[in-house]
Amino acid sequence: MKNLFILIFSFLSIAIFSQNIKCEIIDYVKSIDNKEYSTYQYINSSYSYSRPFIVLVTSHNVFMEVHQKVPMIFSSKQEYTDVYLLGIKNFDKNNASMLDEKIIKNFIDDIVKYRIYNNLPDSNIEYALSQIKYLVDKDLCKFLICRKSKKL
Repeated sequence: MKNLFILIFSFLSIAIFSQNIKCEIIDYVKSIDNKEYSTYQYINSSYSYSRPFIVLVTSHNVFMEVHQKVPMIFSSKQEYTDVYLLGIKNFDKNNASMLDEKIIKNFIDDIVKYRIYNNLPDSNIEYALSQIKYLVDKDLCKFLICRKSKKL
């Protein structure tokens, strides 16, 4: 009986004190120096401290088509728990303008501030910059582990 009580108490304390986080934040059409961009953040984490992240930078058109698909294709066996998506109007990764670079830097700064405020690891600009991937087409599964049952 004592072992059963300890087991039940252990499960209850895990359920009560664990931090299950599932959140989406979308900012449509922001602008810097008349250059439009949109941002999206998706978090799906069953633990709070070690929250690895990926930063996807793409054009505004691709952004509008893929940001709503992230929660649908997100797998529980994902390498990342935080997905940051930045869509810049007329963005070309091979020919990024100084303004595009400024928008990306501001986005990275916001990510770092968020991670520092929430006491998360890897809260420095150098690491965040190393997490940038360029999404050229609409295939999120190149970077995320997708559920196989969903056809998008």
